[in-house]
Amino acid sequence: MLDFLINVLTPIFENMGVSPTDVQQYVHNLSGYIYAILGTLIAAIVIAVAVQFFVKKGIRHIAAVSSILAWVLIVVVIANLICFGPMYNNLAPIINYDGAVSPESAAASEAVIEKVGDEGITLMENNGVLPLTDTNKINVFGWAATNPIYGGTGSGSSSNEGNIDILTSLKNAGFEVNQEIIDMYVAYSPNRNLGGNVVSVNYTDWSLPEPPADHYTESLMNNAKDFSDVAVIVLGRSGGEGQDLPSDMGAVIKGTYNDPQQTLANGNEGYTYFACSYNNNSDAYDDFEDGQSYLELSRTERDMIDLVATNFDKVIVVVNANNPMELGFVNDYDSIGAVLLAPGTGRTAMNALSRILKGTVNPSGRSIETYVYDQKATPAYNNYGNFTFDNVSDLQAQYTAADRSH
Repeated sequence: MLDFLINVLTPIFENMGVSPTDVQQYVHNLSGYIYAILGTLIAAIVIAVAVQFFVKKGIRHIAAVSSILAWVLIVVVIANLICFGPMYNNLAPIINYDGAVSPESAAASEAVIEKVGDEGITLMENNGVLPLTDTNKINVFGWAATNPIYGGTGSGSSSNEGNIDILTSLKNAGFEVNQEIIDMYVAYSPNRNLGGNVVSVNYTDWSLPEPPADHYTESLMNNAKDFSDVAVIVLGRSGGEGQDLPSDMGAVIKGTYNDPQQTLANGNEGYTYFACSYNNNSDAYDDFEDGQSYLELSRTERDMIDLVATNFDKVIVVVNANNPMELGFVNDYDSIGAVLLAPGTGRTAMNALSRILKGTVNPSGRSIETYVYDQKATPAYNNYGNFTFDNVSDLQAQYTAADRSH
């Protein structure tokens, strides 16, 4: 019975953005209520039939209708118990929504989100570049700067309309941004959803719009160096429920990454964990080679970073990603002096980024995961006490020792 109900409800709720896994969980959690509704329906039908034999003529139809009405009343009561019981947290925004959020509530919420940004953005490394006290001009590189990641996917997604983006954050703090670079990015791809870039629980276009190296003309780079000696590089990665973060982007580009979907699910079209695609930024090369994961740099990103890091003495990397990226490239350039972790920032938390760059906010955030990228011989603390490791073996040794200590 429950499996039949799941099969009926899944396509309906999928169209509303609910994942099949959630539908299954809800149905099983509400199984007692479902069986109660089914049992009382059977009882109502039995009574409606029985009255035809045991109740005298004239009132049979009244008894039959009364049994059905009683069942409807029972369903209403059970539905209320569900709405204000096990499903209340999910339905409260709908049940209690009166058509508008007061300006006071909205302002209070945005203030809390900004405070979370102040306390949550993590300074992963700083070799004296931050804070920026001697300049108000910044060159911002990386297409993701124009379309940052604000949250997750599936249940973690929301409208991005009106969110504080990276460029607005910088301007709000009094920084002047090199508009020539930004205009180039906008002309290349105005929107993260343009031409695909769909991220859902059923299918994902993992494309990373990033202009190839020939877009960074000699004139543009010379103007950028004249504008400021500071460069901020923004790297963005999405992620969320219902979709695998590809471990082989080369296969995604070739269109063969869906093969596990066939082997693991015996060709079940409803199994969409690996359903995805990717559009290259150049016809001359693939952004990723076979075996590279989505959390590594694309070739186009590496080319951009190389251009920036070899042309500027003060480079700050902002990792706008919801998952740990591979950051070994940081140690390849002496010019990269600071790394900031700024995952999905919601509506207003990106404002904290500019305050941290300016030094008006001391970043006190800590990552919940370890980013292995330090190539030094021994583990070391950076200026703000974040622990880094030279390799995976070091990390495993530290973890094992810590585990034994408990």
